[in-house]
Amino acid sequence: MIWKAPDITVQLAGRDLAGSCIKLEVLAARNLPVATAYLELSNLRFESQEGAKDGDSLQISWGWRGEDLSSLFTGTVLRSHLRETLQLWALCRGRALVDTRVTRTYQNETALAIVEHLIAPCRYTVSSCTMVDGGIDKLPLQANTLVEAISFLNRRLNLDHDCYCDAQGGFHWEAPDKGQQPVAHFTHGEDVESWVTLPGNRILLTVAGTPIWHSNVLSVVNRQGEEHSYFIEQVRHTVGVLASGARSQFWLTEAYHG
Repeated sequence: MIWKAPDITVQLAGRDLAGSCIKLEVLAARNLPVATAYLELSNLRFESQEGAKDGDSLQISWGWRGEDLSSLFTGTVLRSHLRETLQLWALCRGRALVDTRVTRTYQNETALAIVEHLIAPCRYTVSSCTMVDGGIDKLPLQANTLVEAISFLNRRLNLDHDCYCDAQGGFHWEAPDKGQQPVAHFTHGEDVESWVTLPGNRILLTVAGTPIWHSNVLSVVNRQGEEHSYFIEQVRHTVGVLASGARSQFWLTEAYHG
């Protein structure tokens, strides 16, 4: 029998934490700009006597022991609690989109120029920011968050765009790309642990820990040997929650077939 153990590394405020992960939960959804993380670590009492404070940087990577790790979460601590264990509650880098408020008026600008100007103070690495046709004559903002400002812009131009930050902290403003190539492949009877049909033609897929984000496409081979592609609307990555090991849950809608 081959058994793989999950491997997790945590960097808090620029320093590596060597404790054991008791519990981990990362939640992210395409229609929510701020992903959340909860982390509980043991064996840290003497290493982290001060715990963590609001705004401390937090990076989480995970994978399987003996293999390369992938980034799972990049953000900042919201609050912490240190006693027998260190508990951390954190928000991803999209936190700046709800913490930052602006008062200004844009006139005769393209949508892309407005978005790029709005997020400039956040010092994001822009992973995807799509060009759209047309512009806007006037967009007045009065103490609005960046999320509100971008939502106003989307509604004014009738854009099916969402803004969010990915697992590496990169910023995205884009429409869903359901025609992209799958980033992961699963098969019923092999690595599909649970397949639940939900209202609204959605599916909840549970597999062993797989560090991929929403807004990607994955493929699943059903029990008849047919392969179908699905767009990931929401993800939940856990350790010590659904089972003793690492688990990933994906809320899916059917993607376009090539």
